[in-house]
Amino acid sequence: MDNKETLFLIQNITHQAINPMSGVIGTLDTLISDVIPEHKKAQRLARARAQLEYTISLIRNLSYFAEYASGNTESISNSSIKTTVIPQAIIESAQFFQEQGTNSKIKVELEDRNTQNCVKGDPNLLKQVFMNLIDNGVKYGKAGSTLTIKNWIQKKTDNLIITFEGQSEAFSNEDDIFAIGYRAKSAKERTSSGSGLGLHICKLIIENAFQGTIDGSHSSSGITKFEIRIPNGFLK
Repeated sequence: MDNKETLFLIQNITHQAINPMSGVIGTLDTLISDVIPEHKKAQRLARARAQLEYTISLIRNLSYFAEYASGNTESISNSSIKTTVIPQAIIESAQFFQEQGTNSKIKVELEDRNTQNCVKGDPNLLKQVFMNLIDNGVKYGKAGSTLTIKNWIQKKTDNLIITFEGQSEAFSNEDDIFAIGYRAKSAKERTSSGSGLGLHICKLIIENAFQGTIDGSHSSSGITKFEIRIPNGFLK
């Protein structure tokens, strides 16, 4: 990356970190001043917690990126000593975006919560991927639409397939959407948020920690779909 690209990332990441932290400070100030009705205090605290979780997610993205930039990939590559229960990881990831989804009139829906597909790998790594994809789906999704998440074992290959699909802003299928700093033109015009690191981190984690693949496409009907494929050697 050149200096201009680095500056772009720093500016966007700083913007993303400051906004939720400012929201937390505002919430704490109103709680300290005791101006929030008692029946709304729990809701405000939950909102503040979600904002902190989002900031932590952003910092994790930076941490993963720094590890790869420095060539230190051992902690991510050796994550298979743990186990991730896929439906649980997806549900926990989606919880951080409940309020954002409500405000944007976008529903996040996981199909088949009962089949407990599991993979060998650190839950925090896959949750980071899921959070990045859900964040994208809610941030750039069409109001009134649903981000549908599915996971199943493909019979032909025995691979685990996880898809995130919903109506969203367009991007060109010719673009490298997983490149550092990439943001579609329509996304730039719609919102100033977005670090340009999220999808890149998804690719690094899926390829290096799980030896899998991740692809993204946008159809002429306005549907954006991300597909993660994890080989059967990582299934438990």
